[in-house]
Amino acid sequence: MHNPDPQATSASRPLAVRWRRLRACYRFANLTSHHVLGFAVKLLLIVYFALAVLFLVLRYAILPNIDLYKSDIERVAGNALGSRVTISQLAASWHGMRPALSLRDVRLHDRRGRQVLALPQVNATVGWWSIAALEPRFASLEIIGPRLAVRRGRDGVLVVAGVRLEQQQGNGAGADWLLRQRDIVIRNGRVDWVDEFRGTPPLALQGVTLALLNRWGAHHLALTATPPARLGGPVDIRARFRHRFGQQPSDVTRWKGELYADLRDVDLGAWKRFVDYPIQLERGRGSLRTWINVDQARLAGFTADLALAGVNARLGPDIAPLQLARVSGRLSARETLLTGKGDGKPTFGATGHALRLDGFTVVARDGRALPPATPEQTWRPEKAGQPERGATARRSPAPARWRRWPSTCRSRPCSAACWPITRRAACCRMSASNGMGAIRV
Repeated sequence: MHNPDPQATSASRPLAVRWRRLRACYRFANLTSHHVLGFAVKLLLIVYFALAVLFLVLRYAILPNIDLYKSDIERVAGNALGSRVTISQLAASWHGMRPALSLRDVRLHDRRGRQVLALPQVNATVGWWSIAALEPRFASLEIIGPRLAVRRGRDGVLVVAGVRLEQQQGNGAGADWLLRQRDIVIRNGRVDWVDEFRGTPPLALQGVTLALLNRWGAHHLALTATPPARLGGPVDIRARFRHRFGQQPSDVTRWKGELYADLRDVDLGAWKRFVDYPIQLERGRGSLRTWINVDQARLAGFTADLALAGVNARLGPDIAPLQLARVSGRLSARETLLTGKGDGKPTFGATGHALRLDGFTVVARDGRALPPATPEQTWRPEKAGQPERGATARRSPAPARWRRWPSTCRSRPCSAACWPITRRAACCRMSASNGMGAIRV
């Protein structure tokens, strides 16, 4: 008689139990996936047929009679922008699979009834994302020949086309809506700038062309405009900013990015009515190209290529006027920003900075010239027990006539005894300053 091995029998039982459990899990997973897959297919079919019905209704019922819904569109646009909107003529067509609208003579009025934006022609392609977002979303928005009013009130807040660009969270719904659109293009426009904060006369910019591309948390801007002839040539501005996903797009204090500006044949003396320079500038004309880095409304650094002529400036109240025939070179500055201090308040180098001049050349009114120089100056404030520190380096060799000066003048070129000799180099006194100047509007 065969007697099975008790050890083998006890070992086979757990294996059989595991196999039954595995089969039970498979049947449960199969049943669950079957139900989930069936639900997903049914939901997909429902969405598909709902979109198909919506497409047919738009194509054969709404768009052919779009003019009947003009008042509704005016109300929706007014609620989105926070201004009263009027439309003279409205037509509809198709751009591929997307509905397209053509609007004529669109006008925006602020709460006081003032016209702040006039749009002779607007071409808009509506995106299907509007259904999920529950607000108008445009795949492309083209505006031809607009006239825009930009105003800075006495409280210092910018108002663009009646939309207030607040710096506090929770405001600026109209700006948020604009920054959520995919592509916005403006051609041959005009901008009227009124600065009630400074009390300056209105400034009109002609031939304004703008392209704004918004991709989630990234915003790209290109702008060209022509100011009045007395101020200079065309202005070219490019910008690239980004913010964290989920933050309010119009909150400029959370933006981080780069700004590029190219100004040609600019009359600096005429522009001082509209901007504040870091020095007292009476006269000067030339070209400027600059790259500016901004971190949460704070100036993180900039690089500027300049070529100026006929400069008359004063670098300080106790310094004689600086009169130069020509000045050219590259100026770079970098500011040390404290991490976690994103309050949007500029520090102007108070937490540390670095300044550098590359190929800087100065020619005085009498024809005497300073050789090209490349100085670099750094400064760091007292912090965590470390003393205040500043350094200057990388200067070009002094010219022969400087080496013939008395030793006291070579070591102290800004002293009172040597001032008649070093008058043209008045900028040497700026190294004693711990702050970094900035141009403010």
